[in-house]
Amino acid sequence: MEKKMLFTPGPVMTSRRLKSVLAHPDMPHRQPAFEQIVRRIRANLLTLFRADAGYVAVVVSGSGTAANETALSSIVRPGEGVLLVKNGEFGNRLEDILACYGYERRTIDLPWGTMPDPAAVAAALAANPRLAWVCMVYHETSTGMINPVRAVGEVVRSHGRKLFIDCVSAVGGQDIDVLRDHIDVCSGVPNKALAGTTGCSFVVARRASVPALGPDLPRRNVYLNLQKHIEWAEKTNQTPNTPAVTMFIALDAALEELMEEGLDARIRRYQECAAILRAGVRALGLRVLLPDAQASNTVTSVFLPAGVMLKDFITELDRRAYVVYAGKGPFYDQNMFQIANMGWIRPADCRAFLKVLTRTLADMQKHG
Repeated sequence: MEKKMLFTPGPVMTSRRLKSVLAHPDMPHRQPAFEQIVRRIRANLLTLFRADAGYVAVVVSGSGTAANETALSSIVRPGEGVLLVKNGEFGNRLEDILACYGYERRTIDLPWGTMPDPAAVAAALAANPRLAWVCMVYHETSTGMINPVRAVGEVVRSHGRKLFIDCVSAVGGQDIDVLRDHIDVCSGVPNKALAGTTGCSFVVARRASVPALGPDLPRRNVYLNLQKHIEWAEKTNQTPNTPAVTMFIALDAALEELMEEGLDARIRRYQECAAILRAGVRALGLRVLLPDAQASNTVTSVFLPAGVMLKDFITELDRRAYVVYAGKGPFYDQNMFQIANMGWIRPADCRAFLKVLTRTLADMQKHG
């Protein structure tokens, strides 16, 4: 199988060390050895989110959507409403979950790439006391925008409500502090900025913000139920159902690598890589979607020059062993592509990518 450099927002490049653990001996999950792995994962996740003893971490077999559904299907009491702030594809996916469970909701629906205004959140909460939860994406990957989580968290706290944040593309790449940012429940995955593999995800929750199951809160989901995941994790460091054992082992290894590198050091590496890429594409005369102050440390959205077709460009880069993703939604038709520097990517890799990008565009424009 040909090796390709993934400049994609998941799956991402992983280290040789992480790949090696995928060939682990067969391991049954109902054994102390697996429980030790789960215990270590859960402790490292709390450290990663800068959580205190009032929070609990659980691991879910499934993608980031599974983690989001585990949380959102379990934390909203009957009669409570939800305020959704969305400005991209992954805000839309949160809306799909909320709609599926029939929650009363109000939506602040913004054009993709538009920064949410915390004042609008405050006005919506003041106007409707039934809105018990606010939901938002931290890093809206479809544009690369970092939403104002800290400011929204202050608003939510001041109104006595609770905050759910999709941290799927942010964790490991952004400065997340659930205490400082007043985040009650959040989600994440290994296969993005954690530089891990696909197949599992996780939820970190303030215990006091997760209501108990009972007559006032029916169990809405069997497999993706947060209360049951917490119960099994707290009692025995286990999962309610058979987990994706190999993916848990890979998550453990990815977290260990991150702790060795240091979260602050990894964020600095991602920032350096993003700066190299953004300077490089701008030097080629390409337009970037977002100002740097609004952009994440790991995703850069770029518009192709006139005459270069997006589909052909993606195919040609792939032929040259580099993979990027086409823009989503309204940006696909605007010839936008995305460069991600998540995972096991170094500054030298970014410089090498820019050389290939330069030659690819020159060749396509010459023969176009």
